[in-house]
Amino acid sequence: MKDKRLVIMVTDSHGTFHFNVNMLFKQISLYILIMIVAVIVFIVFSIGIMQSEISAIDTKKDILEQEFKKTLKINNFLTSEINQRLSEINIAGDKIDDLEDIIGVSKDENAIMQNNLLSRIDIANITGAQKAFIMKFIPNGYPMDRFLRISAGFGTRIHPILHIAHKHTGIDFSVRLNTPIYATADGVVDYAAMGWNGGYGGLIKITHSFGFKTYYAHLNSLVVSSGQFVKKGQIIGYSGNTGVSTGPHLHYEVRFLNNPINPYDFVKWNMKNFNLIFEKERMIQWQSLLALINNLMLHSREVQQQ
Repeated sequence: MKDKRLVIMVTDSHGTFHFNVNMLFKQISLYILIMIVAVIVFIVFSIGIMQSEISAIDTKKDILEQEFKKTLKINNFLTSEINQRLSEINIAGDKIDDLEDIIGVSKDENAIMQNNLLSRIDIANITGAQKAFIMKFIPNGYPMDRFLRISAGFGTRIHPILHIAHKHTGIDFSVRLNTPIYATADGVVDYAAMGWNGGYGGLIKITHSFGFKTYYAHLNSLVVSSGQFVKKGQIIGYSGNTGVSTGPHLHYEVRFLNNPINPYDFVKWNMKNFNLIFEKERMIQWQSLLALINNLMLHSREVQQQ
């Protein structure tokens, strides 16, 4: 019985054709089996790709959540620092009020009506209290105690190693190896790592108030870490010769809204020549910035009086 099979014979004008039904079923079954296996392989492969994409999305989600928490932490800290400095300025304003009453200094009618330090700031340009506030949060002064020379300035130059024209986004201070490097304003360490870092070598980035950032590159060692809060004048690292560098030096950048600006006038800026930066640096809307600080001071004073 096993050898029985159906043979279909078809005769036409071209001849006679024979079909073995048993073999035809075997071929059809084989094709169906191959198709089923192919479908299974396709489904498994598709599921693997979907799982990989889901995993990538979850990873990006975790990164975004960490960045959000980090940004929120930075904002809370800077807000706290600003409120603290405003409180100190308001106390200074009260003392000035008392002093003016004692020595009989005449006051502007608007200042008497508003009873705050802001009107006298408008009259006398900027007070010492407000200067101290600004100098604490906006980068100023040198990032080290001493240096040998400024080996490269800000702007277009011929790269000393690559020998091509490029924009130099900071100032290079030639210093001795392991010279202490200081933060030039209060802020939060946005990035701190050794390695190549795009040629920067050992690199620290600090985010300051009002849209300012500072970069400190080619460091030999780091003292601070990412996410750490730092004060003006705090040691953050030591100079080195890492990354693309021809000798021990510090590459220092000042950025506003992430755009590099010439740091030279910022390192020269101090309490003695306070007006220098407003006269030299024209890329920043200083009037709007000072108005914002005044508004913050006024709001803080009003809140304290309620």
